Amino acid sequence: MFVGREKQLAALAAALERTPGAVLVVGEAGIGKSSLVREFTRGVDALVAEGGADPGTALQPMAGQGVMPYAPFVPVLRRLVREYGAELIPGGGRMGLARLLPELGELEEHPELGRARLFEEVLLLVERVAERRPVVLVLEDLHWADQATRDLLVFLLRNLTRPGVLVIATSREPVRLPVAEVLKVPPLGRDEVARMLGVAPGLARTDIDRIVARSEGNPLFAEALADAGATTPTTPTTPTTPASLRELLLTGAERLGQVSLDVLRIAAVSSSVSRSALYEGSRTPHEVLRSVAGLDDLALDEALRPVVRARLLLVDGDGYVFRHTLIRDAVYDDLLPGERIRLHIRCAEARPELAADHWYAAGDRRRAFQAAWQARRWDRVLELWDYSDDGGHQGGEGSVGGGGRAGGADLVGGMDHAAVLELAAKDALHVGDAERAEELASLALDEVSGDSLRAAHLLELRVAIRDLLGEDGLADLREAVRLAPREARLIGALANTLAWNGQDAEARAHAEDALALGDARSLVTLAALTALDGDLATASRLHAEARAAAPDDDTVLVAYAGEADVLEAAGEHVRAEAVARRGMAQARRVGMARSRGAHIAANLAEPLASLGRWKEAREVIDAALALDPPPIHRAWLLMVLGTVAVWEGSLEEAAAVLDRARPLMRGRSRGYDSCLEPDLLEGRLAVAAGDVERAGRLADHVLSAHDLTLSRRYAWPLLVIAARTGRVRQAPPGMETMGRVQEAYRAMFEAECGGSWAAAVAAWRAVGQPYTLGQALVRAAEQGPEAARELLREAAAIAGRLGSEPLRREVEAAAASGRVSLTADPGLSARELEVLELVAEGLSNKQIAERLFISARTSGVHVSNIMAKLGVGSRVEAASLARRTGLL
Repeated sequence: MFVGREKQLAALAAALERTPGAVLVVGEAGIGKSSLVREFTRGVDALVAEGGADPGTALQPMAGQGVMPYAPFVPVLRRLVREYGAELIPGGGRMGLARLLPELGELEEHPELGRARLFEEVLLLVERVAERRPVVLVLEDLHWADQATRDLLVFLLRNLTRPGVLVIATSREPVRLPVAEVLKVPPLGRDEVARMLGVAPGLARTDIDRIVARSEGNPLFAEALADAGATTPTTPTTPTTPASLRELLLTGAERLGQVSLDVLRIAAVSSSVSRSALYEGSRTPHEVLRSVAGLDDLALDEALRPVVRARLLLVDGDGYVFRHTLIRDAVYDDLLPGERIRLHIRCAEARPELAADHWYAAGDRRRAFQAAWQARRWDRVLELWDYSDDGGHQGGEGSVGGGGRAGGADLVGGMDHAAVLELAAKDALHVGDAERAEELASLALDEVSGDSLRAAHLLELRVAIRDLLGEDGLADLREAVRLAPREARLIGALANTLAWNGQDAEARAHAEDALALGDARSLVTLAALTALDGDLATASRLHAEARAAAPDDDTVLVAYAGEADVLEAAGEHVRAEAVARRGMAQARRVGMARSRGAHIAANLAEPLASLGRWKEAREVIDAALALDPPPIHRAWLLMVLGTVAVWEGSLEEAAAVLDRARPLMRGRSRGYDSCLEPDLLEGRLAVAAGDVERAGRLADHVLSAHDLTLSRRYAWPLLVIAARTGRVRQAPPGMETMGRVQEAYRAMFEAECGGSWAAAVAAWRAVGQPYTLGQALVRAAEQGPEAARELLREAAAIAGRLGSEPLRREVEAAAASGRVSLTADPGLSARELEVLELVAEGLSNKQIAERLFISARTSGVHVSNIMAKLGVGSRVEAASLARRTGLL
């Protein structure tokens, strides 16, 4: 019976009214966190999806081993998918969610993008479900959650922007979560405990008083005492704290008959090792209980009925779960060692998917190794490697065995320890645990130091892992090339990374070496370097050669993407558009529209945005995002979308886009341009919002944390923002200017530092980029009042044609400041201008007449004529238009 907690229920109800949001419910074991959440969700008009962590995820024998990340989210996601279908997500979840929900189908392999893609798909699923119905996500026992689960939860809380989603997490201790309200659950008072137990059969009031005293307000203690009839008066040896919960709970279990108690013990052992999210935590299937207990269906039902009636086990579909994991732990710990071992052995035979864990718990390490090998549980194989030499299990398909490395085998099933480390690293990367993957890849590298080729390929794997972590893989690529100096692919990858990082001479040398060894993709790197020298014709020829010599479709598309990119960077927007369109058509023909086609879509959207064709750019971006592209390609699309949103004046949308893109563009793994692009978007957003302080902080960060001389495309635009906020008055030494776009941004920077805005206008006219031209026109008008009217009218026309609210505001502010009319001369006489000025002051016709020594009727005629000439319907509109257009 649920009692009390009115204050806590009100807090949860209030949180549901201001979604999106999160509440962290905190309290000791048994205090009633789950009951509180259950009572609240029972009465809400929302879809409730529940999951929880298992103590196995916190107490694994070796960090990162034997645990599948994100386990608490699995039942939550499964509920959402079962309710509304995986079709809510482009691709049906097979690009990310399928790693946690195998029923969605075979996962499409992109291990280097796994974590970010999974996070994005979970966010998309939750938000799309919330569009149909309010959602309450419940995550129990967060104190036991693995780090991956916590990372996903933090990502959700930081990125949920749409209403309709409330996340409720429970934990025994406070956990740092962004934007989460902490709700502490205190012990129940005496009256509340009494009410909770007052309806228990056979309990006198004196019994309730004793239970209240012994439980100290802990509802689970009180229920256990009442269920067991434990009404003995408290003595100095009577348990009164949470440490005594085992004794209290076992008192209730020991009242069961022997067969029922045996079944309860089987359930405790069966679920004690269920650490994999694929097997839904502590749930024990009915078939497993029947097999291990050796009972027929009727006998098993009779044995289970009192267990379920006592609420020790709860029915969960076609299986059973413990009401609380502490009950399971208490039953498990009460077993004698021999009983525990025998039951684990029987569970290993009944649950092959968890056999490795059961054999391990039974102490049979060799059988645990065999089971782990059969299940391809490479993490467990590593842990048990020293037990791989059991001759009794050699032979047969999939068998293992072998020599004696440190008590184990040098080779097992044809693989050495380093090979298993590599497989385990790939598995970890596959499920998004990049930190663990990096650890395993590094261990494998240590073991193959004598095999240069293997070490080189492991370094290549670690580069992919570190790229996911946002870390620079340049050092690893250098070492890989040193170890395998004839591996064309590795040399080409090194060349490309060097070019990303502005090390042009070395990049060119390695690209030429890779090309000589047959790496056609290096032609794209050479083309990019050639374009930086200003030779676009040769760059286009090299891109064409790359497409002609490409060994696969992806290389063809990379060449299209590369050519469009260098043309756009050079200010050749029309040519960039044409190349990108050809590339997208090719991507569709070869079935790669979702992957590399999305990359090229970003290359198409960018010149469209530069040309001021923002509606077209949005259409391209929306179509590409609907295909659920890989995270880095999604990030590039979002960057263009965010820029368009800023230029249009959709600042809330731009902020949301930036929040979505930043987690996908961490660190310097793809060079300075990639890591600076989100900073540039944030700076533009701050300037458009008039938030000078935020723009200044961003400029301070960029100037202190980055070497802008290494940036090809974003250094000069960022310096413009820094100069506008007064953070810098001269460019850092060594800054180069490559191409017309960068020359125009440099002219802007110099103008911000006191130079000529007319020069910036001329530079942007040559580029043909209307939005930045409009910005330069406004500043030139402020600098040269004699030409302000023409400059501001041109800027106003650009703002109107583009539909740019920020540019329109800049134009009107400059016009008002300089008293410049933006409209055609309305033909107002000198007297009418005098009257208009007084109208703008708020004077009535009579007051205007008194001020100008004319009759009130004449004053009214003047006001009517003014409104007719201005084409407005009221005095307020006339005054507003006059100020906005510079008539006053």
